[in-house]
Amino acid sequence: MSDTLLEVDGLDITYRTEAGDLKAVSDASFSIGSNEYFGLVGESGCGKSTLADAVMRTLDENGRISDGTIEFKGTELQALSEREFTEQVRWQEIALIPQSAMNSLDPLKRVSTQAVNVAQAHTDWSEEKAIEKLKELFNVVGLPESRVHDYPHQFSGGMKQRAIIAFSLLLDPSLIIADEPTTALDVIMQDQFLKYLDDLREIRDFSLLFITHDIAVIFEMCDSLAVMHGGQIAEQGDTEAIFDDPRHPYTVLLQRAFPDIREPKRDLVGIDGSPPMLEADIDYCSFADRCPWAESECTMGQPPAEPVEGDASHEVACIRSHEMDELAAEYLDGDEDEPDATDESGVGARESDVDGFDTVDDEQPVLELSDLHKHFSASTNIIETARQKLFGGDGANAVRAVDGVEMKLEDNQIQGIIGESGCGKSTLLETIIGLNDPTEGEIRFKGESVSEFGKKERKQFRQDVQIIFQDPFNTLNPHFTVRETLREPLNVHDIDYEEDRLLEMLEEVELTPAGEYIDRSESQLSGGEKQRVSIARALIMDPDVILADEPVSMLDVSTQASILEMLGELTDEYGVSMLYISHDLSTVSYICDRVNVMYLGRIVESAPTMDVLDDPKHPYTRALLEAIPIPDPHHERRWAELMGVPGDATDLPTGCRFKDRCPERMDICDQRPVFDDVGGSDHQTACHLHTGSETANDEIAEDDETAVRTVSDGGETQ
Repeated sequence: MSDTLLEVDGLDITYRTEAGDLKAVSDASFSIGSNEYFGLVGESGCGKSTLADAVMRTLDENGRISDGTIEFKGTELQALSEREFTEQVRWQEIALIPQSAMNSLDPLKRVSTQAVNVAQAHTDWSEEKAIEKLKELFNVVGLPESRVHDYPHQFSGGMKQRAIIAFSLLLDPSLIIADEPTTALDVIMQDQFLKYLDDLREIRDFSLLFITHDIAVIFEMCDSLAVMHGGQIAEQGDTEAIFDDPRHPYTVLLQRAFPDIREPKRDLVGIDGSPPMLEADIDYCSFADRCPWAESECTMGQPPAEPVEGDASHEVACIRSHEMDELAAEYLDGDEDEPDATDESGVGARESDVDGFDTVDDEQPVLELSDLHKHFSASTNIIETARQKLFGGDGANAVRAVDGVEMKLEDNQIQGIIGESGCGKSTLLETIIGLNDPTEGEIRFKGESVSEFGKKERKQFRQDVQIIFQDPFNTLNPHFTVRETLREPLNVHDIDYEEDRLLEMLEEVELTPAGEYIDRSESQLSGGEKQRVSIARALIMDPDVILADEPVSMLDVSTQASILEMLGELTDEYGVSMLYISHDLSTVSYICDRVNVMYLGRIVESAPTMDVLDDPKHPYTRALLEAIPIPDPHHERRWAELMGVPGDATDLPTGCRFKDRCPERMDICDQRPVFDDVGGSDHQTACHLHTGSETANDEIAEDDETAVRTVSDGGETQ
């Protein structure tokens, strides 16, 4: 890094609201050099995206830069007219990869047409030149140039992401701003996206401003970084320096809150409280109300950013930064001294002390799935769909979302189900809870077949098996208060309760003092608080089983740590079993006793959590592990050897369904592998590297599938 490319100095950004001015960013200063990857990390609402909007001049109409400057290559951007900025800077010098990049392409226009529109709006390029440039960039990002004339709906999610990268490079900008580009991606797609960004450094000269809440991604990708909280930059400097010697309390706790797949038994440290609402000027340290080491002086003015002794490029805004080593060591060591409740295999040794509806036999699983299938009709023909409902059958191109799942969930056990988007995880939970009727197979609850339940037993089943949905922002009734949200399931199941019971449950999920939360509406809760209410709503029913569908995937890392810790403790306390869905093994490793790996509707590996982490058997499991970012800039992670996306669930290959993406494919993979124990242990996998194959008759009986090979991400059609 040499010449300064972008310099932000003393920037204040203010929004006009009915309640008065809201200062979203306060006195922010940082610079990005040529060919530098710079990370901006912090929780939702801290001002990261607002800073990007200010640079790109895309602030909302009620937003403005109220103080400070933004200079790009020595030119103050505020001094440029909108026309000058569009003609001289936007796309040509500074390009943007927006949030939800997969939805940023116009679905009604061919990709090539959109590229031509961008080029001709900012340059005098001909249509032919723009298309040739796009073809060149498609090759750079790993897309076939023959696909430039396709429509966006013909691309997979990963292909759309790479197309957006190609668009951002179209006019050879000096700076690309990537605003939360990986938030909506599963771990494999994220890994592929980051790999392409990393590869581009070797063949293209540009700088990157990478905005995210994921500090592990920043540590892996960026040369330097700034940590934001409550509109203020708390700390900034070289990535390795901040990792090795964090000086701001927020940075210290943020690092400890993030899962590290290398240390699955390490306690995660949640960060109490929420960032300030910024409804008034925060003229003091915005982290003071959450800081375990705050003093009265911390609320007497915003601390200036000052260089750390011996490293002028490492700046921190904290009056106690010189004490941070000692303060953090004492605070964090106290957590690590607590005993680790695991047995020798790494499985949580929890005991249940809560009686269920019926006592669960020691030898009998609380929930058992036997050859469970859920297929959906792919037909859009109303008559064909009605015929299938009346007479059965899946139709010619059924979507085999769940296709022969076997699983036993023991009493007071937490099992994880992991896999990429579209592998059938959520459909499996919805089928268990009764939102979908199984196509084939059996669900047994406490030894009894759910399909044979009468009305009374089914109502009891829905009380005993509760679900926590993925999106806390859309699962609570916006017209209900917290009190009404907790009352509703109790009223539905005719359960008598005292008002104190509602308050006690809020205390259990750490919404304290409960009296301040009980009458709040959904709009008055943060994302983490909404998810805590969802958990309270499930636990208040005294269930035997909780189905958790990616319950922390949409939360900030500081909130994730608290929710994961709380879920583990509460399942212990209430004696509840849990199926925990995720695409991320790093979070699963902190809470689950056992892990099941799912691919295209089937379980391909199942074992105690530590066995999966220490000795994964299936190539797909290894790829999921390799794809997890490591929150350590000194660690050189190998990119996952896995390209493309899962195949079409309506047109599945015979044999191993993973074979066309597998780096270890063999001829025998055209036969379906047996799901069996490996070496007589409690570790099963369906892979010819470790087990045999099913008989020819079994193969023929396997839904009469046609052997169609899925193709790689670079060449798929949808």
